[in-house]
Amino acid sequence: MKLKYIIPIFIIAALLLLPACELQRPGDDSGDITLTTPEPPPVEATTPPGPATEEPAGPEPADISPEGVPAAQAPGPQAAEPGKVLLKLTQQADMQARSYGVEEDDVTTSGISTLDQALAQIGASDLEPLTVQVGKAADKQLEAQAVGGLSQLYTVTFGPEQDPVAVAQTLAQDPAVEFAEPNYIASIAAEPVVGPASLQPNDPYFKYQWNLQKIQMPAAWDINAGQGVIVAVVDTGVDFSASDMAAAHLPGYDFHNNDPDPTDDQGHGTHVAGTIAQSTNNGTGVAGIAYQATLLPVKTMGPNGEGSYENIIKGIIYAVDQGAQVINLSLAGKNDSQTLREAMQYAFNRDVTVVAAAGNHSGPVEFPAAYDDYVIAVAASRYDDTLASYSNFGPQVDLTAPGGDIDIDQNGDGYGDGILQQTFKSSGDGYSYRFFEGTSMAAPHVAGVAALLKSIKPAASPAEIQTVLMQTARNIGAPNRFGAGLLQAAEALTVLGGPIVQEPTATPTDTPVVQPPTATHTPTSIPIPSDTPTATPTATDTPLALTATFTPEPPTATPTPTLVPITPPAGEEPGVNLLKNGDFETGQGWVFGDTPLRGDYQTGVVRSGAQAARLGTVDGPDKFSFSSVWQRVTLPADAKQINLTAHIYPVSQDTAYHDIQTIAILDGNFKIQQVLWRALSNSRQWEKQTYDLSDLRGQTIYVYFSVLNRGGTNRPSALFVDDVSLTWTR
Repeated sequence: MKLKYIIPIFIIAALLLLPACELQRPGDDSGDITLTTPEPPPVEATTPPGPATEEPAGPEPADISPEGVPAAQAPGPQAAEPGKVLLKLTQQADMQARSYGVEEDDVTTSGISTLDQALAQIGASDLEPLTVQVGKAADKQLEAQAVGGLSQLYTVTFGPEQDPVAVAQTLAQDPAVEFAEPNYIASIAAEPVVGPASLQPNDPYFKYQWNLQKIQMPAAWDINAGQGVIVAVVDTGVDFSASDMAAAHLPGYDFHNNDPDPTDDQGHGTHVAGTIAQSTNNGTGVAGIAYQATLLPVKTMGPNGEGSYENIIKGIIYAVDQGAQVINLSLAGKNDSQTLREAMQYAFNRDVTVVAAAGNHSGPVEFPAAYDDYVIAVAASRYDDTLASYSNFGPQVDLTAPGGDIDIDQNGDGYGDGILQQTFKSSGDGYSYRFFEGTSMAAPHVAGVAALLKSIKPAASPAEIQTVLMQTARNIGAPNRFGAGLLQAAEALTVLGGPIVQEPTATPTDTPVVQPPTATHTPTSIPIPSDTPTATPTATDTPLALTATFTPEPPTATPTPTLVPITPPAGEEPGVNLLKNGDFETGQGWVFGDTPLRGDYQTGVVRSGAQAARLGTVDGPDKFSFSSVWQRVTLPADAKQINLTAHIYPVSQDTAYHDIQTIAILDGNFKIQQVLWRALSNSRQWEKQTYDLSDLRGQTIYVYFSVLNRGGTNRPSALFVDDVSLTWTR
């Protein structure tokens, strides 16, 4: 699933990328792709159910279209722009071509003899660096060092009668070319349904935005509203003439028509932008998530909701150059593209958080969301927190957010449960409030909350933002369908305000927070308030992709193992512990997260020696808090077997699935790689957890423990950690 494991291929089929929020329902005549927004039948002033006294102020209910627009699917893998391919030159060939003057208009030669022969063979009419037009849009020349390897990307134009797949194959054979591929087509991934629409905003249709309640927006707005953050909407454009779209914005650019006017001519981009930053608490219409953020409209799709990979890539480069800190991509396509992948990497490496819709085929995650190392992939949920029937799923899904279901009214408000924002009317001129469904609608929820996090901590990296969002998500089902769970804005903001997890640059303290006494080996009790129940049921989530042994200590009773035991090779002896201070007796090796409730060394509950690590709290106030401890280590590349063993002492009086105790492995970028154990346990005895990490040999990882207290129940949770070892054998 990770990019480093993906082998670049020259795809022989073209692809339409379709914005992930619009899925065409079975039986529609247009096939897999909705090229135009279906028009619902005209509706006379339709009012939601309930007494007249409950009708909202402001726009009349007639402003809300009661019909929903179904989610649209990406087209099949055969669509590419005629007469154009994308290629990447080697670094030396790129330098030679630029010195030859390839940046001038209508140049058909590169100064490289073999490549020029191939260009002549296909009848090329233009060879141009892909970044040239981006520089024109930004009104400056983009230097090669500013865009890195993307400066080596070129577009080749030729006669439309030729097969782009065959042309790409011909060019790819040249030694000056690293790869060549068709210029695939992308399309929006959502369609609308019409309807009306802590801080309880005075926007009259906010009561129909069940999706914002689901992700804790009223509480989140008490903390932050996104000020100072630029969010790029790479889509069909944005129409800022809409009465409820007064968000601050930059001029932007239209790469579809090659002009400086990125005004929406389809409706999808305006709806997506509304979820991110619709004018809020202004007494009109609906609300948006990061309503004090600045929008950067980047139009890469046409009025039919389609656009080429080339334009999407240009839009991403442009957005990064213009200072975007978050990019939303509510689009999806079926085919992998090396060029598109490199654009995602380019944004990630420049500290831009990229959020993309998973797609609407009820199947594997599509591109660019599938570029898991660089993109936050978002699936779509319904009002009842189940996965929307159209939503894609798979191991690349990181989070789930509301995408809606226009065919059902589970919340009983009189409208199908779509996502309500202002956009174009379904017919005629003007604007109305319309319900859309799809993963295109889910993605901007995450992009908006990412903007809130970036506002509260401008230095937060994309990996840190993703980790916070995933750590605080609410578990609603299997990770390969829902990722870490349902987006929770207020909890993410509260945690990052601490912050939650820092990319570990700090040196561990040499002195424990609590000095150990001379000896305290076996605790006799846990400091739990006397009025707290002495035991509660243990709830454990299903672990992910691991092999483990669960052994309680002391052996008063042996619970049924919930994990698969490890069977080490016979006769192999454990090696040296790769972790420093695995017994927590000194201040070396481990780093405690700098959070509001910081973990520390303590002496009251230990398995051996004088002290252990404490995360969470057993007797403090039950308020929202997060604490963690980690250690970085590089696993031997020649290891045959690698075992992580940790002894933990869980304590919790809370109910299942509220607070969370976690053991995880983070990758070298401090991003969640495997969740080994996630539970809410009150066993109050030392448990031995063992995991097989052999598949991570050669990698640099972080061994990571954490406790999340959601607060509000007067039943806090904690986790004590002691005697952690990471051993290996050849």
